[in-house]
Parts: sequence; C-alpha cells; structure tokens
Amino acid sequence: MKSSKMKMTVILLAAAFLFAGCGDALYVMTPEEETAIVSYASQLVAKYNTYQREGEINISQEMLESAEQETEVLPQEEPPKEQQETPIQEEPPGAPGENEAGSDSQVLPEGESFSTINEALDLGVVQVEYKGSSTCTTYEKSDIYAVDAASGKQLLVLNMKLTNPSNQNLHVDILAMTPTFRAVVNGTESVPAQTTILPNDLSTYQSDILAGESGDTVLLFEISEEIQEISNIQLKIQMAGKEHTVNL
Repeated sequence: MKSSKMKMTVILLAAAFLFAGCGDALYVMTPEEETAIVSYASQLVAKYNTYQREGEINISQEMLESAEQETEVLPQEEPPKEQQETPIQEEPPGAPGENEAGSDSQVLPEGESFSTINEALDLGVVQVEYKGSSTCTTYEKSDIYAVDAASGKQLLVLNMKLTNPSNQNLHVDILAMTPTFRAVVNGTESVPAQTTILPNDLSTYQSDILAGESGDTVLLFEISEEIQEISNIQLKIQMAGKEHTVNL
C-alpha cells in the first residue's frame, strides 16, 4: 500500500510539471525551486522505503574524515623466504681461521717469560751455552761417578758449556745460588732435574774456571723409556722467586 502511494505521488508530480500551462512555454524553475522539489521528493521516497529505517541522513565533513581514518590498511607482504636475509653464524672455538699461529705457538702462564740460560742464571762474565741432548740408561762421568736410570725410565742428558771469556780466573758457585731445573719434553712430560754427586752437575757446580777456558757440565732428567723421539725441550729455571722458560 505504501509503495502504491509513493508511485502515485511521483506520477502526479510528473504530470503536473508536464501539463501545467498547456499552450504556453514550459515553465523554467529557478535553482531554489529545483532544490525544494528534489528535497521534498527525497523525503517522500525515504518515508515509504522500508529498507531505510533512519530516513534522510546528512553526512558531515567530520564523518567523512573519520571514515577515511578507519579504513583498514593492508599489511605489507613479507618477501619470499629465499630473499630473506640469513643470519651470519660465528665460527665455533677451534674452527679454521682462529689462532692462526697454530698448535706450535706456546703461551706461558702469567708471571713467566722466555729467557736465555745466561739471563736465568746471571753468572756475570761467565757464559752458559747449550750443546745438545742425548738419552741413555746409565750416565758415566768416570769409573767413580755414574748415574743409573730407574726401571722403565731413561736419562735425558742436557749438555751445557761454561766459558770464562775474561783474562782472569773466576770462581763459579751455582750450588750457593740454589736454582731448580725442570724439563718439559715434547710439550707433555715435565720432570725435575736429578740431584747427583757428579762434579760436572750444573745444578751443584762449584769450581774455578781459568781465564779464557771452558768447563763442560750436564743436567740429568729421568723420563719414560717409551719416549723414542724428542721433538722439543723446554728448560724451566726457577731462581730468586722467578721462573724462566728457555726453549732449547
């Protein structure tokens, strides 16, 4: 019924516009009149439109701006997995490139330093020179003086030459200096020097060295007989509260 009334009203309005003033020129409406008719027609349509519950609605500028701000912004698509950056993994300790000096590099404990035998013993004018090493089960100085290795052991002999380059005789008393000697063999086996009664034992040496002359001395160490090859030897000398490391 409402729909029929609305259609009838629109038809009557249209007929009034078409047939008003027959025989005369069509009436030209002013803009104000057009606006009034459009507004009235809109109100009628909204009144009988069952789907428009609120009737005519005025949309303000503030409502338009609010609607624009509430417009949903689509999230940015993530790049394909093959284009994503792969985190750089650090090399684990011991990996190639770390400690380029290699396993042969030797690091001394805090408080120690590399020295020479002369620096460690500090015999003044008298010079000490390392003359090589050898191994044996029995070291003999003479028929009277000999040292035997214990069972399962062998003796490592370090040969040292003392030289007096001055023009006067000098007395050397290493026993009174009370140094201690230790040898580290192949970087693994650490052994103390043997205390002997040998007259040429460096650790207990007491003798005069004539001007321009030399004297041969030794240091004896007892090591495992399983050691068949000696690749390196470190001699550690401790004296006056300080330890010196000598690479032989």
